[in-house]
Amino acid sequence: MSRRTERWYPAGVGKALRGGAALAAALLAGCARPAPGPPPAELLDPARLRRETLETLEALERGFYTHWGAVERTREFARLTPRHAPELRRVAEANVPASLMALRVLDRLAPPGESFGAEARAILYVSALERETNFARWGAPAPDGILPGIYGQELIALGGAAAPHLRRLLADRRRAPVRGAGSADRRNALRGDRVCDYAWLFLAAILGKPVVYEDDPDLRDARIRAFDLELDRAARGLRPAR
Repeated sequence: MSRRTERWYPAGVGKALRGGAALAAALLAGCARPAPGPPPAELLDPARLRRETLETLEALERGFYTHWGAVERTREFARLTPRHAPELRRVAEANVPASLMALRVLDRLAPPGESFGAEARAILYVSALERETNFARWGAPAPDGILPGIYGQELIALGGAAAPHLRRLLADRRRAPVRGAGSADRRNALRGDRVCDYAWLFLAAILGKPVVYEDDPDLRDARIRAFDLELDRAARGLRPAR
């Protein structure tokens, strides 16, 4: 308070006013929101956390072609907290159908440094490719390679860590259907795309090998056998066959 103002009050009143302001500030500080305590016991119940985690993963998997892998933008993701991270890790480590989605959520929820390494990721991605029922999120074969989808891009980015696991799928002749992708569905059905075709194309992309993708599965089989033989010769330090 300025001296000019203090002249309008009896002696000592200005000092008392200043003291009152300090007291009011102290009282307001005392009314501040207390520090948060530990969460209620029911929120830490393992059975509840497990149930919430599995229900969320199921919903995210069911709605994949709505969010296309951007799980952090979904309402389901907003229900999870770091308390769910141990359960997410348990699901991911189990290598079950929900594991790849659990890994995806864990990457966005857990603190940095708690993520899986490239080798573990490669196993999860290739296992998911092996059991897939709609290959649209992995990509579509093209005459000279693969047009990768979101999962396909991430698999290729794993590089050499994925190669030995993909090679195992070169003998998998199971059909690899694409659904909900319009003209890609028809091309997929006409060519009879298979798991081994996807494994071959992803391996070629990782290793930088040129490919020619034939419409006839028998012709593709011949190319896959030659490709696998070349990998075998390279592993033994032999020159490619001419």
